[in-house]
Amino acid sequence: MDPILSCRWQDQDGEWALTVSRNGGRWELLAAAPRWSESLPFAGPEDVRRLAQALLDLPADPEPYEFEWRLSRTEFERTENERTHFATFAVGLDPTDGHRPYLAYQSYYHRGQATGLGLEVVCEDPPVDRLRAQAHAFLTNLPGATPPQP
Repeated sequence: MDPILSCRWQDQDGEWALTVSRNGGRWELLAAAPRWSESLPFAGPEDVRRLAQALLDLPADPEPYEFEWRLSRTEFERTENERTHFATFAVGLDPTDGHRPYLAYQSYYHRGQATGLGLEVVCEDPPVDRLRAQAHAFLTNLPGATPPQP
């Protein structure tokens, strides 16, 4: 089984999740809300390694910290129905809320001259110790991986 990084939580609306896993030959981020989910690919395995390292490096003390990735997929490329689905995914400490840790995903759709909002999934106060353990296992077990940085 491939290593994964996952943060799941429940609220009054239902289950939410941000999960990184292999889908065929590529690594994807699945963002799931109670009534909607979507997945987008990372540019490559190096982006997934950077994400795992960013989780390991998440500071324990309040300080500015944020890493961001842009994910995208274009459908019906070079046709009149071309549509691009893209998103930003960030890991960090919120400077406006006591440097509380977070994972945040916001997607958009672009077609022709129009861009619209897609899904937003934000995990506030993620289980940092569990994410660090997942990141360590991910970096240790990923084929061709270099050892995690302390």
